[in-house]
Amino acid sequence: QLAEAKAPEELFTGQWQNRPSVLDDCKPYLDDRWNAGCTNAWKLWQETVPLGYKGSYQRVRAYLHKKRTSPR
Repeated sequence: QLAEAKAPEELFTGQWQNRPSVLDDCKPYLDDRWNAGCTNAWKLWQETVPLGYKGSYQRVRAYLHKKRTSPR
C-alpha cells in the first residue's frame, strides 16, 4: 500500500474515513465564527463548550488548522 500511494492522503482510507466526529455538531458554528474573523482556536473552543461540545481543545485546534492551511 505504501509503494502504491501517490499522495499521503491515499494512505488514510478505510475504517476511519468519513467517520462521525464529536465536533460535527459544532462545525457550522466554528465555520461561521472563522468566516467572521475569529481564528483563535482557544477562544472558539471556549465558546463551543457552553453549546454542548464535550470534545477536546486539540480537536478544535486540528480542525481550524486544516482551515488555516487549506487554499482559499
